[in-house]
Amino acid sequence: MSLPAPKMLLLLAGLCAPLAPQAHAQEDPSALADQLAPRVLFVTSGGYWEETESVDAAAAPEEADQTDADTSSDLTENAPPRRGYYRLIAVRGEDNRSRVHLQHIALTPQGPELALSMGIEEINALGAYVTDIRPEDSTGAASQAGFAAYIYLKTDPTVAEPETWAVYIDEFGDLKVEQSSN
Repeated sequence: MSLPAPKMLLLLAGLCAPLAPQAHAQEDPSALADQLAPRVLFVTSGGYWEETESVDAAAAPEEADQTDADTSSDLTENAPPRRGYYRLIAVRGEDNRSRVHLQHIALTPQGPELALSMGIEEINALGAYVTDIRPEDSTGAASQAGFAAYIYLKTDPTVAEPETWAVYIDEFGDLKVEQSSN
């Protein structure tokens, strides 16, 4: 599944709102951990995303004079880009099978905020049991925009070895989910 970044931002921004209590920079981390839903199995985060706001000339009012248009354009060019990181979450469903969600977490002056949440349908359609999620890079410092992680899952809980699936997001925000071949 590959979606351009603007389309991803329009998808189900509040899908996992009950999973992520609103956090503020001053809150006690242990209190936040206590609020985390017991059905959350795994959470990993990493990479980064960045977007800039653009002014659509067609959206500007026709009666605005050229001076207003120039000022608006200057403000947009000088506006700081919106940025944040990715988070991948596995949640145990009512039937004990796992559901995986990809989230964009925006970094704001008030602290991290959920900007987007969407299910990873390629994984969720399997009806699998997630046994682990790991980021591709655990150094904590992404050198370029994007994200990569591996999801280990079993479609049959009695098999010994899990399958490995990869989730990749490139620097443009395009998502790719595929089964890894080891």
